[in-house]
Amino acid sequence: GYHLVVERYYQGVALVRPYSYWVWADLAAVTVALGPAVVAAVRRGLGSPRRALLTDPVLLLGLAALAAILFADVSGLSKAETERIWLPFGAWLLPMTALLPRPGRRWWLAAQAATALAVNHLLLTGW
Repeated sequence: GYHLVVERYYQGVALVRPYSYWVWADLAAVTVALGPAVVAAVRRGLGSPRRALLTDPVLLLGLAALAAILFADVSGLSKAETERIWLPFGAWLLPMTALLPRPGRRWWLAAQAATALAVNHLLLTGW
């Protein structure tokens, strides 16, 4: 079945939206869906010392989810499927927000809510 899907892709929408479009568009879509707090937490997690990766289960879980998302993106097997395929992996990135500094967590929560409201009110989607 996979070979037929690839063939149909290159016969149709690939003429308008090539593979390189999906690489960046899918990452942008999942980034917006996860929100600014998760993005900040992932950046903070990636800046952690290497030994923390082996001892902190939140880091290990989050980085495994990030690796799965990146693999799905580079493989090209999930073009335009971020809303169905990648969001379950995004849920495994949410615990990384515990890595954010305690005093700023309320501001990150407010930023998450503002982003969600902006996306819901400013973007008109078919679903």
